[in-house]
Amino acid sequence: MINSKKFTILFLIAASIIFQQCKNKPDGTQPNEGGLSNPQSRIEWDFNRLKDPETGQIPANIRKQELDFAKKLPNDLYQKNTIFNWSARGPWNVGGRTRAMELDVNDENIILAGGVSSGMWRSTDGGQSWVKTTANDQLHNVTCLVQDKRVGKTNTWYFGTGEAYGNSASESYSAFFTGDGIFKSSDNGLTWQSVISTATGSPQLTNNFDLVWNIALDNSNDTADIIYVAVKAKIYRSTDNGTTWTPVLQGGVTTSYFTDVAVTTTGVVYATISSEGSKRGIWRSEDGVNYTRIIPSDFPTSYNRIVIAINPSNENELYFLGVTPGFGQQSTNFVGDTEWNSLYKYTYLAGNGADTNGVWVNLSSNIPNNQVSSFDNFYAQGSYDLTLAVKPDEPNVVFIGGTNLYRSTDGFTTPNNVKQIGGYEVGTTFPNFKVYLNHHPDQHRLLFSPSNPNILFNSNDGGVFKTLDCKADTVSWISLNNGYLTSQIYTIAIDENNENDKFLAGFQDNGNFYTNTTNLTSPWTMPLNGDGSFMSISNDGNTFYLSIQNGKVYKMKLDNDGNPTDFARIDPIGGDSYQFINPFELDPNNSNIMYVAAGKYLWRNDSLNYIPLAGNYDSISTGWFKMGAIANYNTVNITSIAVSRNPANVVYYGTTAKKVYRIDNANTGDPVHTLLNNTTFFPNGTVSGIAINPDDANKVMIVYSNYSVYSVFYSEDGGTNWIKVAGNLEQNASGSGTGPSCRWASIMPRGDSTYYLLATSVGMFYTTNLVADSTVWTQAGSDVIGNVVCEMIKTRASDGLIAVGTHGNGAFSSHLLPVGIKNISEMKSDFSIFPNPAKDVLNIQFKSLSINNKLQIFDSTGKLLISLNNITNMQKILLNKLPNGIYYCSLSQNEKSVIKKFIIQK
Repeated sequence: MINSKKFTILFLIAASIIFQQCKNKPDGTQPNEGGLSNPQSRIEWDFNRLKDPETGQIPANIRKQELDFAKKLPNDLYQKNTIFNWSARGPWNVGGRTRAMELDVNDENIILAGGVSSGMWRSTDGGQSWVKTTANDQLHNVTCLVQDKRVGKTNTWYFGTGEAYGNSASESYSAFFTGDGIFKSSDNGLTWQSVISTATGSPQLTNNFDLVWNIALDNSNDTADIIYVAVKAKIYRSTDNGTTWTPVLQGGVTTSYFTDVAVTTTGVVYATISSEGSKRGIWRSEDGVNYTRIIPSDFPTSYNRIVIAINPSNENELYFLGVTPGFGQQSTNFVGDTEWNSLYKYTYLAGNGADTNGVWVNLSSNIPNNQVSSFDNFYAQGSYDLTLAVKPDEPNVVFIGGTNLYRSTDGFTTPNNVKQIGGYEVGTTFPNFKVYLNHHPDQHRLLFSPSNPNILFNSNDGGVFKTLDCKADTVSWISLNNGYLTSQIYTIAIDENNENDKFLAGFQDNGNFYTNTTNLTSPWTMPLNGDGSFMSISNDGNTFYLSIQNGKVYKMKLDNDGNPTDFARIDPIGGDSYQFINPFELDPNNSNIMYVAAGKYLWRNDSLNYIPLAGNYDSISTGWFKMGAIANYNTVNITSIAVSRNPANVVYYGTTAKKVYRIDNANTGDPVHTLLNNTTFFPNGTVSGIAINPDDANKVMIVYSNYSVYSVFYSEDGGTNWIKVAGNLEQNASGSGTGPSCRWASIMPRGDSTYYLLATSVGMFYTTNLVADSTVWTQAGSDVIGNVVCEMIKTRASDGLIAVGTHGNGAFSSHLLPVGIKNISEMKSDFSIFPNPAKDVLNIQFKSLSINNKLQIFDSTGKLLISLNNITNMQKILLNKLPNGIYYCSLSQNEKSVIKKFIIQK
C-alpha cells in the first residue's frame, strides 16, 4: 500500500485521454487532475462493497453462480406487453479495458476483441463497427483469445475468462472478476459455447480455470487438437479439443499466482510461473509433457508476472519481460513509488535448452527509467499492465508496454534507440499533464498486421487502437472504438428537472463523459479526466458538478458539445478518508446546496451559486460546513447519500457497516442524525444505494451490495419500521446463496403506479408491487441490457426517462410508457410522424390501415388529449393548443398497437 501523501498526489494526475472522435477542448479549460488509475485502490473499494461480511471473502465462483441464478428469474423478453423501450446510448467512441484481441488469419479486416467485463466483440470492417457476439446471458469477463490457425480449422476460436488482477496476488481481491473457464466458437467468432470441462463445478477440475491468464494452441499438429492454458498456479494441456485436461506444470502446497504460456509454430512450448510456488521459473518443452527449467542463473529469486514474446522470424529467440521486486531496472512513477522490472533475451541452441544449451542476455538496464519526466518511465503497476512483442520482419524492433508503450530498434541492447510511442505524452508533467494523442495508458495486447507488419494493433484500458506505421519517428494512432461498447461505468447523471437528452457518465480509468443526444453514433465529450465518479446537473440545467476518484469535485460550465468553458474545484478543505468512488448529492429543490461524504463525516455547502469558476485545482472553504454531530453517531465511512424532494431537506445516508441515518432540516445548522437500523434485522454490509420516493420522503428503500447478505429493505414511515423486499432476488430468505449483488435503487411514481427499479450484478430489475419477502422482481431490457453488471439508475418522472449505467457495456435508457397508454403488442411499426420536433402541425403517414383503427395522442403523464377513429393514410394533427413537451402517438388496429414519441417545440 502507498502512503497517504503519495496517495493524495496520485489522484492529482489523470489517466484518461481524449479519443480521436471526441471534440477538441479549449486550451487551458479542461481540468487535468484525476489520477493514474490505481488498480489497488479500485480493487479494495470494489472488494469491500462485495465481500461476504461474515467470511471477509467474495464467495468462490459467485459470478457463474449468480448468472445461473438469474436465468431462472422472470424477464421481459417474452412478455406480450412491455412498458419499456430500451436503447443503447453509448458512448460510441469510448472503449473499456481490453485484454483480449486477435486478427482473423484469413481476413485481417475481421477483428475479435474482448473486455474484462464487456463480452466478446467482432468487427468485419477493420474496426469501423462492432457487434457483440457473446449472448447477453453469458459470462462477459474475457481475458485472452486465440484462433486455431491450422488449414481447415480457422473457424475455431477460444477465449479465457477471469481477470487475475496483476497488482495483487490476493485471490479474494480478484474474485469479483473470476471467470468460468474457456469458451469456444466453431463459426469464426459469431457464437460461443462453454468448454464444459473447464466450467465451474465440472468434475474434471477444481476452480483453477476461474482465472485464465493465457491460451496457446499447437498449430503444428494436424492429428490432435492440442491446447495449453495458463491459469492461476498451473499450466494445463488438452489433446482432445478441451474434453479432458492434464496439469503439466503445477506447484505443491504453496501455489504461484502468475503464469503465461506460448507455443512456437513447430510445437515447442514455453511457460512462466511466478516465484511463490515450487514450479516457479521459466520452462521449455518440446513435447508439451516433459518440461525443463531454463531460467538464467542470474535471474532473481523473487518475481511476479513474466510475459513471453517469440521472435516470429527466428523462433529460437524469445524475450521475457517481468516484474522482479528488488532486481533489474528500478523505475519511479510520478508519485515516487518504485518498481523493479527485468527484460531478458533467450536464444535456444541445442538439447533441452538449459544451461549451456541456451544463451541468456540481460537487457534490463535498457528499460526506460530516469527519464526527463517520471511519466515517461516504464511502469507495470505491479503486473497490472504488461505486454511484449517482436516485429515479424525486423527482429531487432521490439515493443514493451506498461502504462506507456515503448519501441526499441536494437532489441533493447542499448537505451539509445528506445522511443516512447503511446500511453502518456512524452515529457508531460504534473499538474497540466497530457496523454499521447489518440491513445491511452495501460497496455495489454500488441498485434501486427499479417499483410503489413508496419501496421500495429494495440488494446489497453481505453479499448482498441492501431497505427499504420509503428516505425515512424512520431507514431500516430487511430482509435477503433467505433461502437465498441465496452466502457465500464461507475456513475451516471441526467437532468432530472428539465426534459432533454443531457447525459453524463463516469468511467473506470476513462474520465467523465457528456452527450446531449440520443443518437448512438454521436461522439461523447470528456469534460474531466480521471476515474469518473458522482455527477449532478443544477436545477436550471446550466451548471454541472463532476467528480473523480477520492472525492475531488468540480463545478463547471460546459458548451453545447460538452467542452468545459469554466471550472473550479470545490470539495472542502479538511475533507479526507474519501471512498474511491465517493458520493455527493445536490438538493433536488435547491441546487445551491450540496452534501458530500468524507469518511465518517457529512459536509454541507449552501453557497454553490456563489463559488467563482476560477480555474483552481485546490480544495476550497467557501460555503462548507462539517456536520460535527455525525461523529457522535457514526464510526464507519459514508457510502451513499439521498436527499428528498417532498418534503424538502430530509437526508438519508448509509455506511460501510449496515447503518443508515436520517437527518431532518438538513439544510441548516448542525442537525441531529437519527440512526434507523441498528438491529440484527439488517446485515453488516455496505449500503450502496438509497432511494427516496420523490412524492413522500418517508418512503425509502435501502440497498446492500455485499454478497451473501439480504439486499433490499423498504420503509413507509421514514425508517421507523422496515420490511425485506428483495423477494425472488435472494436464493434464501436469509440472503445467503447465489443471488446477485444489488448496487442501486430508484423509486419512480408514474400516474397511479409506482415503479421500483434495481441495478444489480446480473442486470436491471423492476417491480410495481412490494410484497415483503414475496416481492417479484422482473428483469428489464433482457434482450438489450442483458446480464451485464448494472451500477446506477437515474430517473425523471416528468417524461418517464430511465437511465442505466453498466460496468462493461456503457449506458442505456428507456422512457417508461405513460400509464394511460395501453401497452404495446407485437405490431409492425408501419407509420411515420413528421416533423419531429413539431411546432403547430404533426403529419402522420400510414402504409396500411384496417377499417377499424384508432389514433390517440397522450402527454407524458399518460393523459389522453386527442382520440380519432377510422383515420386516413395521411393525417394532420393541429398542435397549436398544446404546450411544449414530450407526447406519444398511439395507433391501434386489429387488437394490436404501436406507439411513437414526438416532441412539441415552439
